[in-house]
Amino acid sequence: MKDKTADHSKKNNSSGIDDFNENLQNLVVDQAKKMIDLSLYTKAILSTVPVALIGADKNGVIRNINRAAEEILELEYKKIKGKKLSDIFESKSALLKKIGEALHDGRPFHMRSENLFLASGREIVGNLYIQPLLDDEQEICGLLLTVEDQTYIHFLHDAFKRYVPPSVSEIIANDPQSLELGGEEKVLSVLFSDLEGFTTISEQLTPREMVMILSDYFTEMTKCVFKYEGTLKEYVGDELMAIFGAPIQQTNHELHACGAAVAMKERLVSLRKEWAKIGRPALRARTGINTGPMLVGNLGSQYRFSYGVMGDHVNLASRLEGLCKIYGTDILIGESTAKAAKESFTMRELDMVRVKGREQPVRIFELIAQKKNSLSEKFMMALQCYAKGLEAYRSRNWKAAIDSMEEALKYQPEDTPSKVMVDRCRECMENPPEKGWDRVFQHTRK
Repeated sequence: MKDKTADHSKKNNSSGIDDFNENLQNLVVDQAKKMIDLSLYTKAILSTVPVALIGADKNGVIRNINRAAEEILELEYKKIKGKKLSDIFESKSALLKKIGEALHDGRPFHMRSENLFLASGREIVGNLYIQPLLDDEQEICGLLLTVEDQTYIHFLHDAFKRYVPPSVSEIIANDPQSLELGGEEKVLSVLFSDLEGFTTISEQLTPREMVMILSDYFTEMTKCVFKYEGTLKEYVGDELMAIFGAPIQQTNHELHACGAAVAMKERLVSLRKEWAKIGRPALRARTGINTGPMLVGNLGSQYRFSYGVMGDHVNLASRLEGLCKIYGTDILIGESTAKAAKESFTMRELDMVRVKGREQPVRIFELIAQKKNSLSEKFMMALQCYAKGLEAYRSRNWKAAIDSMEEALKYQPEDTPSKVMVDRCRECMENPPEKGWDRVFQHTRK
């Protein structure tokens, strides 16, 4: 009986060990399967990552790359496996130097917008991340090199920085979808600025002198546009066009446009003084600004990128620039622009006009200066007299209007708008407008 019990106990122990071993084996197999599945899953994820990944050992020998590395860096895994990183990158590049330091010191590095020359001869721009890999004993066993392709974004940033401030060009470059072909309607402010009588001036200059003067002039004016976060649309001859409120949205784009115009005017005054010392001609610019709904976007084609605006309110801004010649002003702005900027800028209402090619009349305003800049007492008196005369003119009181305008000229003898209105009122005295006169002056020239 005793021997049977002992045998039975041995059998139970043996069975228990077998069960334990079997369970252990199953556990190992399950864990191995999970590890394999995890490995496959990890590889699947890494293969879809849109950045180039290169794994190398502690000697800089390539052990693995992902699909993006083959596409971005133009590599073929079968051909580069077992080769050193120095075989695929320039031997004297800053990248290899940092890789060597990372493998020696165990410190990660981030290299922003690094130029990489590929074996094919093509150059790309990438953000590089060098991450040393450590084993269980915290010894360096390799590294992971990540290359984020920024070539297209770098191209957009480089191209747009010629048209907008660097901070804006970076935002555009990071959101290239906003520059797809086509446009959208937005309320924006647009500025046109043209040099007065430059055709006549250019006849006295050599082509080289003319180009140098225009280059210096446009450089200084564009600085003013960029200071107020405007987008330079183009230079056409001696004309400059800028957009405010796009492509980066500005809730107060009217103030930005007016600020840029005033800054341009003030900078040109100082340029005239500087240029007089070296014999350059005195330049004067006429500027028009208008605000309203317009179509904005990439209005070019699939062959040529052309960011810009179009619409009736754009045309009106150009007309306002032209009217500066008639009223003898430096800056004219439309009614919507004036309404938004009246608290920050000194301005005066000049007239209500109907420009050529447009039926709807518009009130026009002369933009003079920022309100924080004090003006002479005589100038402010002249503005008051003009306002009084304009009211009399619209009431058909020609004599009172002339008296007020002439009083304005006593304070500011060279005030061309007052001279224009005096002449008009005298014409009205001789040939009064019809009874249904809407107080709008019709301009027949652009």
